[in-house]
Order: sequence, then C-alpha cells, then structure tokens
Amino acid sequence: MNNPIEQINNINGKQAFLDFVARLAKDAKENPEEWSNSTVSDYLNQLAGWVEDYSAVDSTVDWDNFDYKTLAQILYMGKIYE
Repeated sequence: MNNPIEQINNINGKQAFLDFVARLAKDAKENPEEWSNSTVSDYLNQLAGWVEDYSAVDSTVDWDNFDYKTLAQILYMGKIYE
C-alpha cells in the first residue's frame, strides 16, 4: 500500500473513504505478511487499543465529539452484511 498516511490525509468524502477501505482490503489479501494483526479479532482489539492510546495524546481529533455511533454501525455491518 503506497503511503497510507498520505492516502488517509486525502480522504475528503465517502467515495475517497470507500476507495481507501478497498485498497486496505486488497493490501491485506496481497500482503498478509505486512499486517501485524492477521485475524479480525486481533485487528479489532488493536484498533480499540490504538484509539485508547492515541486519544490521550492527539489534539487534532475532537475525541469528545467523534461520531462513535456511526463508526460502531460501520464495524458491525461488516460482520453481517452480505
């Protein structure tokens, strides 16, 4: 995946987000050895750990007003949507 930080910084709407998610999924399939968390369980646990740790030090995100409900719905629908 070429420069994921640059790709993240260029997300400016739904389509750019969907494109990023598609590239992330492709990267996981094509380069599994580069992923520290190779199971869904590990991935979700480490995602939660990152939010916990990063929210304590990052002032660029308004963590108190973040749309956690929508993010939770997105994550859950990935489990059941066919």
